Amino acid sequence: MDKKEQAIEDYNEAIALDSKFTDAYYNRGVAYADSGQGEKAVEDFTEVLNLNPKSADAYYNRGLANAKLGKAQAAIDDYSEAIRLNPKDPEAPYNRGLAYLRIEKYDYAARDFSEVIRSQPRNADAYVYRGMARVYQGKEKDADGDFQKAYQLDPGLRKKLQPLVDEAKAKVKGKSKE
Repeated sequence: MDKKEQAIEDYNEAIALDSKFTDAYYNRGVAYADSGQGEKAVEDFTEVLNLNPKSADAYYNRGLANAKLGKAQAAIDDYSEAIRLNPKDPEAPYNRGLAYLRIEKYDYAARDFSEVIRSQPRNADAYVYRGMARVYQGKEKDADGDFQKAYQLDPGLRKKLQPLVDEAKAKVKGKSKE
């Protein structure tokens, strides 16, 4: 039995002793998520929320689990609630922005990444993703500014991301010709 499996067993025992022990559900949910058991993670974070509906961390982590399961809208809903409960945490808007990109809601994605940039102006990834959203919005000049800022903050990004940026721009140009 590896450490994650042992941890899950330990949390099972704790829950058997006290079915309202939110920390055990929460930590078991994290262990399930870390071991690729997304559905079980969602169930545990949901149980935490049944016991403590104001847990921003449980909403956030359930959002992460839903995102990994490909349930973008459920993830967005969870991240939105996490943001409502803890508006200062930049991770929830960042991940909600990623989920909005997946479902092609580029205005919302750009807004979320702008929020992340306001609180973390040195977050190169946020500039990249806002730039991608802007490409798909048809705002190529603004997107290029975001990419340049990202490359300035992290020069290694250019080599890794330029092919993706070029592909996105070509895709948008191809759609505008149709």
